[in-house]
Amino acid sequence: MVVVRRLPPTMTGEEFVEQLSPLPDNDYLYFVKGDLSLAQHALSRGYINFINPEDVVIFKEKFDNYVFVDSKGNEYPAVVEFAPFQKIPKTKVRRKDNKVGTIEDDIDYQKFLNELSNPPEVKIQSVEKHLEEIEKRKKDGALRLSTPLIAFIKQKKLEKLKLRDERREDRRRREIERRRQRDEERRRRRLEKERADRLREKEREKRRERERQGEGEKKADKEPQVKVCENIICKTLLFRCQCSASFRK
Repeated sequence: MVVVRRLPPTMTGEEFVEQLSPLPDNDYLYFVKGDLSLAQHALSRGYINFINPEDVVIFKEKFDNYVFVDSKGNEYPAVVEFAPFQKIPKTKVRRKDNKVGTIEDDIDYQKFLNELSNPPEVKIQSVEKHLEEIEKRKKDGALRLSTPLIAFIKQKKLEKLKLRDERREDRRRREIERRRQRDEERRRRRLEKERADRLREKEREKRRERERQGEGEKKADKEPQVKVCENIICKTLLFRCQCSASFRK
């Protein structure tokens, strides 16, 4: 399949075929008119699929750089090249419906025509009898309408309510469990704090006891030293007195 590009934007499919005539044998021809909203890039193109491969070479030599002229006299040199996609689009063929024109032989249709031509007799009840039946149904509760759809909706509603209650109960249990854990944590922290306070108090008592014992030992050490000092002072004074007396003599 080849594509002819850079054709005039105002060219139509008939003009394209007319200017390329006579065309070699082909089994597919598709023309795309240029989009005028693209301004200077609005160019048309055409796709042709030749049956004989030799015709492709002849067509390219003839129409590659062939100048096409539009109605305004503008020239457009064409470009012939292989199409990017070489397959031919498939044409959709509708299947023939086997039931077309067979409605006359349809059993349901014949039954409908029979009922239409021979309608069944309808017994019309009197107003009094109809009212009596309505009163009887009211007493028996037969007027309560219940269909599979209504029963399904009611069942879904009950399941939804049950699920909501279960979720609410689950949330309540989780809240109770979280509250219990918080209370236990607080109780544990309070006990640890009390235990730590007792330990600190014991440490302070021991420290005070050690301080009192240290002060007593210091006093006990100072008393012998004071006595020694007093003896030394007394002996020194006595010696001085003796020295003074001997000196006088």
